This record gives sequence, C-alpha cells and structure tokens, in this order.
Amino acid sequence: MAQILSYPIRQSVAFSNTLFSLYNQAKDSQDSEIIFDLKRSNLLTPFGIIMLTSTVLECQKQGKKCRYIEPENQNLRRFIMECGFNDFFGLKSKAPKRDLIRTGRVQLIQPKGIDYYIIENLSDIIDFHMNISPGVKDSIQMSLQETMTNVVDHSGVISYLVCAYTYPSKEQIRLCIADLGRGILQSLRSSPSYRYLSNDYMAIKEATENGVSCRKERAGLGLNHIKQFLKVNKGQMCIISGKGKIYWKFDQGKVLMQKMKVPFNGTIVKLIINTNKDWRYFLSNEQDYLF
Repeated sequence: MAQILSYPIRQSVAFSNTLFSLYNQAKDSQDSEIIFDLKRSNLLTPFGIIMLTSTVLECQKQGKKCRYIEPENQNLRRFIMECGFNDFFGLKSKAPKRDLIRTGRVQLIQPKGIDYYIIENLSDIIDFHMNISPGVKDSIQMSLQETMTNVVDHSGVISYLVCAYTYPSKEQIRLCIADLGRGILQSLRSSPSYRYLSNDYMAIKEATENGVSCRKERAGLGLNHIKQFLKVNKGQMCIISGKGKIYWKFDQGKVLMQKMKVPFNGTIVKLIINTNKDWRYFLSNEQDYLF
C-alpha cells in the first residue's frame, strides 16, 4: 500500500506547522511506500527543501519506498533541481538543466561532523554577493563553524542538513541548517548551568546569547554573532526547536514567537541575508571579532 502526501502551494517557514505535520504522517505511516505529491506547489525555499529531505530520509531509514510527483510549475522544478534535491536522492527530473548553479558548490548536502569545506564555501558565497571586509568574512566563517560545531556537539546525531540558495532579483541569500537531534532545550539542560530553563522559547533565546554553551571551553559564539550581523544587515533569522519558534525580522524591527502545534524533534536555523552591494560591512574593532 502507498500513502500519498499532498504538499501545500507554499513550502516555507511560514507553513512550518503544515510541513511538520506531513513529516509526522510519513514517519508514522504503516504503508510501505510514500508518494510526495508536489503537483500543486509553486513555492519552495531552502527551509521547504530541508523539510522535504528530512521527511524522505526518515522514511528511507524505516525501509519505506519513496517517490515524488513533480510540481507542474516549471520554475519550481528548476529550483528543486538547482538546490540539488534530485542529485541528493539520485532522481530523474523533466526540468531543464542550467549551467549556473547559484549556490556555488553548496547545494543540498548532508555533512557528517564539522565540514570546513562547506563553511569556507558558504563564507565565499556571502563574500561574493556582498561588500564585506576580510574581518567580517572571518567573523562569518567563525560563526558558521561554531553553529555547526553546536550541531555536532549538542544534537546527539552525527549528520545534519544544509541548503543554501541565492536570489539575485531579491538581493538575498537564504541558508538553512537543520538536525534531527534532541533539540536546544534538552541539550542546554544537560548542563547544570541551564537547568532553570523550562521551555523551548527560553532555550532558543538563551542559545542566541553570547557565551552560552554546554562546552567548558570558550564557545557559544555562533548564533549570537550571526544574530548581530543580521541586525546590522537588516536580515532575518528563525530558529525552531521542540515546540518553540522565534523569528527575528530585523528588517521590520520585529521578534515573533509561535508555539508549534506539532513539535519538531531537532533544531532548524533559517537565515535571510541581504546582499545589496551599496552597503559596506566592516568590524568596528577587529580585536573583538564583532560589530
């Protein structure tokens, strides 16, 4: 028997509850085959690609056969291919191939451990599309390294997912990093210093403060540095873990909090970086590493 999962028109972080519900339906299904129906979808983001990939991986781990019905929207079929979804799973597509992959060599990928090649490529992509000083580039690279180190050290899983994509017409880079581990709350509460944390919101907010980490050595810089950079950049950052979701919209001066109807067993970090080259970014003090 096969179960057909019909995906929504838009697959972005705004529809995270719907995508988490589909993830759980697929994971809990007793059917031997799962069909991912994307026929009516017309928008995916790196977040949507990450959630779709996580769902397929979970089904494959259980020995379920997976296949998907491509979107009717040709631009979306091209986007899915350019993000590397088809190559990741060895799938064929009717979408036309393009020579230019907007994400350089970092598309949809599943690193194991701290992958310095990916970190370097991500910082190169940001440097290429933005007007940043060498100090800012080093700081971004350090922040990405720390963020991925946190995944490896705290999530309780070996591998995680990364998906990046550039949008020249919007002057944006969108980056999503996700793991299917134990989540931020459980991770922080494993240290006596953070036993006071009682919910996912508190844990997410705490994780973005400077110096917060379960490791004894100097750590806890990644998310705080990224948040500070995005504040100057007027970008956006969204973190989902457990039942908590916090969305920093620095471009609008808003911080939105949402209780997830369906908890996510893991952590997702989604970033939107503005790439307007009219702005020049540099550190106020290279000694301090940050703005």
